[in-house]
Amino acid sequence: MQLPATETEAKKPALTEETKLFITFWLADFLFALPVEEVVEINRSLDITPVPQAPSFVSGIINLRGQILTAIDLAKRIGLKREKEAHHNVIIGRDEEPLSLLVEQVGDVVEIPLSQIEEPPEVIEGLDVQFVKNVSKLPDRLLVILDVRKILEN
Repeated sequence: MQLPATETEAKKPALTEETKLFITFWLADFLFALPVEEVVEINRSLDITPVPQAPSFVSGIINLRGQILTAIDLAKRIGLKREKEAHHNVIIGRDEEPLSLLVEQVGDVVEIPLSQIEEPPEVIEGLDVQFVKNVSKLPDRLLVILDVRKILEN
């Protein structure tokens, strides 16, 4: 006995859309994201030792379990004004030398369908778009996906 076409189709497993995981965090009024595979770990505020004559976006260095990392004020690096002094450390750099990105607040890990990841607009008011790799429209705001390579460039 052969099933009608509609019953056959109903028994096929649903094709799931390919997705990507991102770690989100806040700076100013923007919600940013980095791919999970770029992030090594996240820590609360760590003591920062200033480094004389460092670029303005380098806050200093931190000691992470005996490993010395450069701490980058991500807001300054991408052209934003920080609204809060408290910070969290997002440690990046699986392939390269690890760095700490200072962010205001850590958000959730989100899973976004690849079809909802778009090229960035030419202008995002208040932000240097050269550091933006992609964006995704969430129900209540724009998720800005940063380009780690651009952030790490001198």
